[in-house]
Amino acid sequence: MSRLADHISAYDYTWLLSDSRWAWEFLRRNRRFLEDSSLPSASELSFAPACHQITLVRPRASQALAERWGLAFFPDPEDSGLEADAFWSGGLYPRRVHMQVSPSGPNESCEFYDRTVGICRITHFTDLAGREQFLLKGNGCVIQVFCTGMSLLAREPVKLSFIIDSLDEFQAKLKTLQRAQRVYDPQAEADIPEWTRHSLALRNALVALDCHDAQLSYFETARFIYGEERAREAWHSPSRAMKDEMRRALARGRDLRDGGYATLLGPVENALLLA
Repeated sequence: MSRLADHISAYDYTWLLSDSRWAWEFLRRNRRFLEDSSLPSASELSFAPACHQITLVRPRASQALAERWGLAFFPDPEDSGLEADAFWSGGLYPRRVHMQVSPSGPNESCEFYDRTVGICRITHFTDLAGREQFLLKGNGCVIQVFCTGMSLLAREPVKLSFIIDSLDEFQAKLKTLQRAQRVYDPQAEADIPEWTRHSLALRNALVALDCHDAQLSYFETARFIYGEERAREAWHSPSRAMKDEMRRALARGRDLRDGGYATLLGPVENALLLA
């Protein structure tokens, strides 16, 4: 099944994606994954709305099949990287934000709560072992947080504090925390996509994959990405640059879809053998 949109601008939202959300975009195009996610066991979940824009999710049964793909449970494959409730496993995705939940003192406020609840969409997940995680969604940013300490659902007031687990991961976690500030920054979302070389390469790989699934040729893929005039000029020139670019984009898209998405989540040695 092809997810090809009508126009390249439909992919503009992807410039906002972090690598963990890019991983989801490629995985949700994997045919075997789609087959697994459609099985009855994949829907053994409870979704309950809470206050503000918070949804509470709990599994009714083991989510072992989803865990084989590196996920806590199966999100809706129709949801994009900005919308999907994709909770990645810690072994696969070590850059998750770690927060400690502790009792708050009398009249003590929680700055994190005050800044996020009310303006962010939050999905809170508790697994069968009682471990808690949540996703923060806002301003084109999605942050995955796992919690230790008290339960966020405790009756007594709690506060949350950021934890850096080791100096080895300090820079990576700092980058993630800086990105997390987008969630509650009203000035964060730009009207015009601000592509980086990395995000543009991933977008083109995704588009090439969708074009191929829609039975489009390499030329038609180039035309979809660059427009008729530029694609035709490149195709009839002596240079093979654009032709080779389309081949590389499709090869990378296939690789990321068929298990390579795990390399977007963490070090190669953490990647699962998924294909």
